[in-house]
Amino acid sequence: MKFLISIFFLFFFFGAEAQTVQVKGLITDKSTGQPLSGVTISFENSTSKTSSDAKGFYTIISKEKIKAIHFYGIGYRRLKLEMPAGHSHHMNIELEPQSEDLSEVSISVAHQPRYKNKGNPAVELIRKVIEHKKSNAANLQNYLSYQEYEKMNISLSMTTEKAKTSKLLKRLSFLKNNSDSLTRPGKLLTPIFMKEKMSHNLVYQNPFKQETAVLAENQSRIDQFIDEDGINEYLDKIYQRVDLYQNDIGIGNQSFMSPIADLAPQFYKYFIIDTLKDVSPMQIKLMIAPRNKEDVLFLGYLYIALDGKYAVQKATLSVNSKININWVKEMNISLQYHQDKTGHYYLGKSIMAMDLGLFKEGASIFGERTLFINDFVTSPNALNLPLKSKSLEGQPVQMAELRPEKLTPIEEMAYKNIDSLKNSKPFKRAMGLASFLLSGYIGQGKVEVGPFNSFYSFNPVEGLRLKVGGRTTDLFSKRIFFDGHIAYGSRDQKWKYSLGTILSLSPGSIYEFPVKSLTLRHSYETQIPGQDLNFLEDDNFLLSFKRGVNDKWLYNRKWLLEYLHETENHFSFKVAYKNQVLDPTGGLRFIALTNSGHSEVPDITTSEFTAEVRWAPHEQFYQGKRFRRPIRNAYPIFTLRGSVGVKGFLNGDYNYQNLTFNVFKRAYFSQFGYSDIILEAGKVFGKVPFPLLTIHRANQSYAYELPSYNLMNFMEFMSDRYASINLEHNFNGFILNKIPLVKRLQLREILTLKVLSGSLSSKNDPREGSGLYQFPRDRHGNEVSPALGSTPYVEGSVGLSNIFKILRVDLVRRFTYLDHPRISKWGIRAKIKVDF
Repeated sequence: MKFLISIFFLFFFFGAEAQTVQVKGLITDKSTGQPLSGVTISFENSTSKTSSDAKGFYTIISKEKIKAIHFYGIGYRRLKLEMPAGHSHHMNIELEPQSEDLSEVSISVAHQPRYKNKGNPAVELIRKVIEHKKSNAANLQNYLSYQEYEKMNISLSMTTEKAKTSKLLKRLSFLKNNSDSLTRPGKLLTPIFMKEKMSHNLVYQNPFKQETAVLAENQSRIDQFIDEDGINEYLDKIYQRVDLYQNDIGIGNQSFMSPIADLAPQFYKYFIIDTLKDVSPMQIKLMIAPRNKEDVLFLGYLYIALDGKYAVQKATLSVNSKININWVKEMNISLQYHQDKTGHYYLGKSIMAMDLGLFKEGASIFGERTLFINDFVTSPNALNLPLKSKSLEGQPVQMAELRPEKLTPIEEMAYKNIDSLKNSKPFKRAMGLASFLLSGYIGQGKVEVGPFNSFYSFNPVEGLRLKVGGRTTDLFSKRIFFDGHIAYGSRDQKWKYSLGTILSLSPGSIYEFPVKSLTLRHSYETQIPGQDLNFLEDDNFLLSFKRGVNDKWLYNRKWLLEYLHETENHFSFKVAYKNQVLDPTGGLRFIALTNSGHSEVPDITTSEFTAEVRWAPHEQFYQGKRFRRPIRNAYPIFTLRGSVGVKGFLNGDYNYQNLTFNVFKRAYFSQFGYSDIILEAGKVFGKVPFPLLTIHRANQSYAYELPSYNLMNFMEFMSDRYASINLEHNFNGFILNKIPLVKRLQLREILTLKVLSGSLSSKNDPREGSGLYQFPRDRHGNEVSPALGSTPYVEGSVGLSNIFKILRVDLVRRFTYLDHPRISKWGIRAKIKVDF
């Protein structure tokens, strides 16, 4: 959401003035009840004009004295209504179709009996389309070669009335001069992002392999003040390619079922509307609509050729106004399919337009992505075609030479418009504020100070903790990065610190994929054994609030030297050396057991070499200037980690080996949502005291986290071999969308199950022999860290997400080891979760 939130700050310039007359409502087809988009609404004897969105909604405002309002849509009878007295009106309108506009109506939608699949010629036709899908679809063939032109344009969208009072357009007049009032009647579009790219692609399906060469690229944008690098991946996530020959179509985090998917007749309604005789071959115009209006499905029209192949020739799609999808006020998709030399159909042209309603009424973000595909080849020789390089004979290729169609005048002005905006002082101030709120760091120079959310925190060991940190920016160096902090605890009266540097060994920055870097870091900090939160810093203020007893801590004095190497095919490896001195504090003690008794050990030193191999095929991520976050897709991620402790090397106290294997997979189930699956197994080799065992990841904060056990206490379980599975299924509202009244809230249901099985060998059990450390005990002398027995640890949760569109809340239940002291059987956990 960073790109969209940065745009939000532009709207601080928008002014709000009282309007004299405002009319809003919903426009539907009188015979079918379906919402109508593109209907023109205007006041009589007024310049005010607008059009209904993809969901059929409209709003029109005027300061003039109004006597009548007009509604007109292509194929529908005009409607004129007298305006009642008052300043605000809600009018739901039904427009009557003009049947004479159709060349031939095969089946009339009006006055149909209750819809059913059996005996429905439209369903029989779509089953033929599904039956021939594999033979028709070019994207299902093993070998592909094609050229692709992509054009992405994002604009601020304002109603014409809003534009008249906009402070932004008054202060930056060049924006209004270069705005577009024709593309969307009643709306003024101000471009803020423009990108073009022409590429040559080779694809081999089994096993999947893709090579891409960029032939030419142009772009101009405003988001570089926040994070320009990697924004393309984020936009690709929202404006994904829509191809009906794929069973599931991803848009944002949602998965739309294709109307020609194998199971589509169970979820869609189909109506034959028209037979088009003015094209060759003739086509059937088929209307599609969801059986349940709240399901994540398309509505619109398919055009199917009557040549015996039953191929989709083109489609126009939108979404229902009641669909459980966030932020989207309007979505329109236009698809055109072409036939290659072998008779297969490929997506030749695609236009996806989306209006994101992130702001107050009258203002939104409008984006349009256009794709052209040509020179399409499907044959075993496709991969033998030469992949065209980024230049011709050493000379850069100009985009103007490759465009399949000319830019519109407003698109041509967009480049100049955006460059002028980036140089304006008001815009720079707004983006500076946005950058601070989103990153937590202050400063626009060579050094930034932050993050502000960890300046203050508290815990039982340090008491009040104050911290100040900073980092260098790209203005200092793009290849050398420094960061550090100092902190002080009022109770332990100790200073903590961290200082690190990262050197990029590749031409790009330390975050620019693929990374090759060398890291050196030294720190002296506090640590909770078993806490490993991925989404927040350990000293974030919100993590100060924890349930239960939280008094077993470590001081960790650490040196780290690490080399990271990533490759273009998303295979990476790390090698590192880490030296740590672990000093127990709070209620934690290292008590060594010997044949003659026991003695307290002040600290442990580990001297450890580590290696990690990671393979994340087709991984996508939002890559910022100073961070990188993954964008989940359907491909698995495999991670293998190993470490070797060496006794005697730089004061190391123990010899040991540790091996861990982790797999993450997101599985999509179309209308039934998606599941996140984490499988992990690990083993510790050698005889080691409990601080060097696997201390299973617990979470005593009130923030929910998938990889952690949210009702397990810190240091409650330890193992030297274990296996676990974490399952989380997001139904995306599939169940709640069918419950009256509840469906209006657009909530989304989540189920999770976490199972951990582990054991502790006798050689590492201090109760079985000497030479190890006594397991941690509470103030009454009771052992608090037993090993897992034959019964696995199990917890599950039921959650609701999309609360106010930003919040997820889970009711968590612990099912095993309920006799342990100071545990919670039930708990409520929450997290910020922004979904599309």
